[in-house]
Amino acid sequence: MAAFFSRSSRALPYVTGAAVLGAGATFYASRPRIQLDSARNAPTPALSFPSSMPFPKQLTVLSTEQVNHDTKKITFSLPGGDSQVSGVPFGSAILTSHWPKNGWFPVFRPYTPISAPDDRGVLQLLVKQYPNGRASSYLHSLTPGSTLSVRGPIPAYTWQRSTTPRELVLIAGGAGITPIYSMARGILSDPEDQTRLQLFWGVNNTRDIVLKRELEELEQQYSSRLQVTYCVSGSEEADLSEPGKYKKGYISSEGLKEAITRAKAGSWGDAKGTKVFICGPPAMQEAIAGKKGWLGGDYGLVKKEIHAF
Repeated sequence: MAAFFSRSSRALPYVTGAAVLGAGATFYASRPRIQLDSARNAPTPALSFPSSMPFPKQLTVLSTEQVNHDTKKITFSLPGGDSQVSGVPFGSAILTSHWPKNGWFPVFRPYTPISAPDDRGVLQLLVKQYPNGRASSYLHSLTPGSTLSVRGPIPAYTWQRSTTPRELVLIAGGAGITPIYSMARGILSDPEDQTRLQLFWGVNNTRDIVLKRELEELEQQYSSRLQVTYCVSGSEEADLSEPGKYKKGYISSEGLKEAITRAKAGSWGDAKGTKVFICGPPAMQEAIAGKKGWLGGDYGLVKKEIHAF
């Protein structure tokens, strides 16, 4: 899909006295059960975006953050507040719409949230503004208190966890990072999933790495399951202090061959046989996947083994 279509315990007062200590011991002994029962009986948050939603919702802007020269994070509140989660499956999109001034027809654009499906009360989009982009320019004009008409979700890829070690390659070009990031975080956050991910992100300049902090956090938390490589094609120098992290130039067939070589024999691909997930400009997808669905023609991958967002 086009463009930026992205989850206390309190210390009790210390009291002296044998009788009180005895009561305290009894309380602490039963405390885990009490907490468990409380969690079990807690209301399940409602889905703000159920699987079928024929009518649009109005989301209110909570905050906006200018990430770089052309990209904003826009955080919306869900209609039900903290009693709701978006429920948008990872990698899937919502459909935004607005009526342009003096326009005859509404403008629709899909965006993949960068917030997690189970984040309470909020939904967050990462939006890159394009020259003459009607949807992205409108979204960039929103301020706290503004509303946006949203439908969805638009399903993407139905993921099946792997309980045995598997390897996948994720490829993003520019703004195509959002469904790739959403999918990576969703897979990694499942403690029962043993899928390992190799993610390549092609950008023009390092300032375009707008989810760098979020990806670094995922790498730190899941160091054995995620490896990210940034491919910088612009004229600026890549950070040579981390040659394994930054590559100069476009995402190359050599780099992808290295990723595939690192995958253990027989463990490449998910339960459906998909081995590569890709999202980016059409020219990038064609250069890597080829017009007929063969990954550069070099790896023997057929179209059904590549999923393009």
